[in-house]
Amino acid sequence: MVDIIFIGGSPGSGKTSVCNLINQDKSWVLIDFGWLREFHLNREWSNTSDEEEHMSFENLIFILKNYHRYGYKNVLVNDLSDERLSQLSNYLSSDEFKYLIITLTVGNDDILKQRVLEPTRDSGFRNFERAIEVNRNIRQRELVRNEVQLDNTRMTVKETAEKVLEILEEFQKKL
Repeated sequence: MVDIIFIGGSPGSGKTSVCNLINQDKSWVLIDFGWLREFHLNREWSNTSDEEEHMSFENLIFILKNYHRYGYKNVLVNDLSDERLSQLSNYLSSDEFKYLIITLTVGNDDILKQRVLEPTRDSGFRNFERAIEVNRNIRQRELVRNEVQLDNTRMTVKETAEKVLEILEEFQKKL
């Protein structure tokens, strides 16, 4: 069984919506990294700093190690930056932790822009140009260890959640 499932992607890719839907169905532990950063972020995201981002990431690693120590499995984590996802292997030993990274991508810039600017979106992040840039960078870089990219451009949230669970099931068979 997998210890941790990280759901990554650019803003507007559906990370939070997919994790919330999976959590409703499975009742797994869900850690929204954005929540850890909310202590210092304002709603417009105009006060981010590298130092506080790193501190929040270290807090997340501590929390994950504690869940692992108590035997939790299938802990869902979302909203990590792509940079942080690529650093996970430096913090989580592959001998000790079984984890999977599923990075959501969007293959159409106009659809991603529409998602980021959606008025009912729960995030205050509205910088669609930055979201498009992050999404392009993700799509062009090499995969990191234990990562699968999932293009959900034409998928509903439910279809994406179902596909995430299929990917997880296939990954678990290989363990």
